[in-house]
Amino acid sequence: MKYKNYYEILEVNRKSSDQDIKLNFRRLAKEYHPDKNKEPGAEEKFKDINEAYAVLTDPERRRKYDRQVAKYGYGFATFESGLSDVKYEFKSGQNVFNDLLNQILGFRKDSGSEADDENADKKQKPIKGTDIVTHLDVTLEEGFFGAEKKIAIKAYKTGMKTFSVKVPVGIKNGDKIRLAALGNPGRNGGKNGDLIIHVKLLDSDEFKIEGQDFIKDINITPAVAALGGKYKIQVMDEKLFVSLPKHLRDGEIITVPNKGYINENGDRGDLNLKVHIDLPEDISEREEKLYEQLLKLERRKEEFNV
Repeated sequence: MKYKNYYEILEVNRKSSDQDIKLNFRRLAKEYHPDKNKEPGAEEKFKDINEAYAVLTDPERRRKYDRQVAKYGYGFATFESGLSDVKYEFKSGQNVFNDLLNQILGFRKDSGSEADDENADKKQKPIKGTDIVTHLDVTLEEGFFGAEKKIAIKAYKTGMKTFSVKVPVGIKNGDKIRLAALGNPGRNGGKNGDLIIHVKLLDSDEFKIEGQDFIKDINITPAVAALGGKYKIQVMDEKLFVSLPKHLRDGEIITVPNKGYINENGDRGDLNLKVHIDLPEDISEREEKLYEQLLKLERRKEEFNV
């Protein structure tokens, strides 16, 4: 029976220690492992390396091997030499070397199919965690001045978590706030996902928002509509006195420049006041007499025009 020079295969000699044999085995097994080395003959070399390691790390087998070499030299062995039972099959579950390689070298066991190999490779690759997507309602005041708000999220495996969210000045409806690495955890050492917050900018009781402009409905009396006057209004932290012109009609828009919503650069839109002419609920006798006089004047005017 022909056999191999195990010392030469592992690049050691008869005086080499078990530690030297183990170190060389690690190096050579990594170099010729079929998952890593696709060169012709690499798989056969890998089998020889494992066969040599099995003999040289087993004290009884190594003694038999050394005696055989001393008696016959390298080249041939008798069937009675005790070495004919040394085998290595490169199949999963049939040899202890697969387990040994997993423990020492970090190689996975051969699955027996390319599809399984690809799936195993995917499992070993870092996978980023998925993002958590939620929404946050922001008032016009919070968006105008900036704010810090709390948000509760049901996190993966850990239940509810509360985060502090900084709302920047000038945030717009539909904007997104991204908090890095606060999403679901990654796998195989992959990064965590992100927490993505969709912002909804709410209208207030006083103002609606269109783009960067504030829209406000105002009610005025017929006298103010006819004669004009000052209209007092609070816009965020500022009191304004808006001059209303004469002869206003219902539904007319009065624009006050640069008193609308703010953007991230500090620029502001306009304030648009939509006029509604409204008669007061309580009218005094004197006011009624004045309206009577006004009505008479309007009728005379109509008769004159006719």
